[in-house]
Amino acid sequence: MTDSIRKQDGTGVITVVRVPDAPRAAPADGSGEEGIAPVIAVTPSAVAEGGQLAALTSLRFVAAFGVLVLHYRDLLGPMPAWLLHGIVGGQYGVTFFFILSGFILTYRYKGWFAGGVTDTRFWRFQRLRVARIYPVYLVGLFLDTPWHVIDRMHAGQLAEVGPTWWASWLLNLVGLQAWVPAVPFAMFWNTPAWSVSAEFFFYATFPFVCAWLSARHRTTASLAKLFAAVLLGGLALYVAVIYLLNFVVHVSGEAQYIFVCYNPLLRYSEFMAGCIAGQFFLQRRSWFPLFSADARRARRWRDGVLAISILAVCLRIGSSDYTGPSQWLWLLDVAVKFPIFLVPFTAIILAVASGPNFLSFVLERPWMILLGEASYSLYIIHWSATTFLRMSFLGSYGTPVVHLLVILATVGASLLCHRYIEVPWRDRLRGQRNSSAPSTSGAGGPPRVSTSPGEAGPRA
Repeated sequence: MTDSIRKQDGTGVITVVRVPDAPRAAPADGSGEEGIAPVIAVTPSAVAEGGQLAALTSLRFVAAFGVLVLHYRDLLGPMPAWLLHGIVGGQYGVTFFFILSGFILTYRYKGWFAGGVTDTRFWRFQRLRVARIYPVYLVGLFLDTPWHVIDRMHAGQLAEVGPTWWASWLLNLVGLQAWVPAVPFAMFWNTPAWSVSAEFFFYATFPFVCAWLSARHRTTASLAKLFAAVLLGGLALYVAVIYLLNFVVHVSGEAQYIFVCYNPLLRYSEFMAGCIAGQFFLQRRSWFPLFSADARRARRWRDGVLAISILAVCLRIGSSDYTGPSQWLWLLDVAVKFPIFLVPFTAIILAVASGPNFLSFVLERPWMILLGEASYSLYIIHWSATTFLRMSFLGSYGTPVVHLLVILATVGASLLCHRYIEVPWRDRLRGQRNSSAPSTSGAGGPPRVSTSPGEAGPRA
């Protein structure tokens, strides 16, 4: 039963950061230009902050590539147990993206919803998110579909599975697969896209969450208490659900896995943690070490927080699963699978976003940022390649070396997908003009940041 919950196939990526043009002022009725940045004081530190937010985009590629390698783990030949264990840890890249999604959306759209949620801004927000995600989401679904059809045709089962298959395909088409814990509705058609299904739910709730945080949680102490409550509440929900599925209703292992790993309600604490962190980041309390006016002191704190957080993540990924006799310790070990990463991942995001650190020399490289911008495309299209390879079309040429070359080719294809599909269709669906808006201040303005699964184009 433990193995059925812990197996990982098809995790999902979500969010991106981008630092293009200066922000544009928003009309009071919310009917103005799309992509309005939050109201933040225009200061030199705010302008410099853009590089750090771009560095978060680079981190997206690291996490997305980890998910990709996870899905290739059985195609790369024999490897040491410790290396395989580390590769399986790539599944937690999805937790990182959910947290980052909440963080960036709050940073980006607090100015829209701090005073409340209006119909105009709510629906525009949803439109922007669909424009960002859906075109590439469709590409991933259409790329993966033919291989499954061919496979069933070869097996002579296409007519037999037809009605269920196409019903599940339509469910995936509208992004609802994460709510149905059964194959082929989930974990079948472009499996990693389940996380996009979860993001659709997060987007639907975000405007109200943002408005509530802005109205009710304005102090650091209040945000800290809420973060702790979200972490513990999320853990308690996992404990209750896993106990129910294992010891009360006795659901099958496959259904357990899909429900525990994919259900948007169970994963919501990750997104919520990012929203709280974004609210905290916007406050920029000068007494907090990461935001200290003393640049050297702030740098030391950021480096320390990053080092400790990365070490904590590595130690957790490298730790063994509990296999003892106590069902309660087993239950706790399974329940903390995702919640345990809330603190270190949130700390990493805050440290990188706050200023220069020991990772900046890599994360701020233009080529690294470009890979980060294309990471949503990478995440969505890579699964169809693994489906193709597992069908053995390459015959004797399907060696680990060839599979490694396919990984590199997929990265290249993601750059093309981002450039020629993701960005043009995003702008087209938004009705966006190819013009740059003037700065809101002679001194410049705070960076504009893309938000949503993989959102990072030349223009936000």
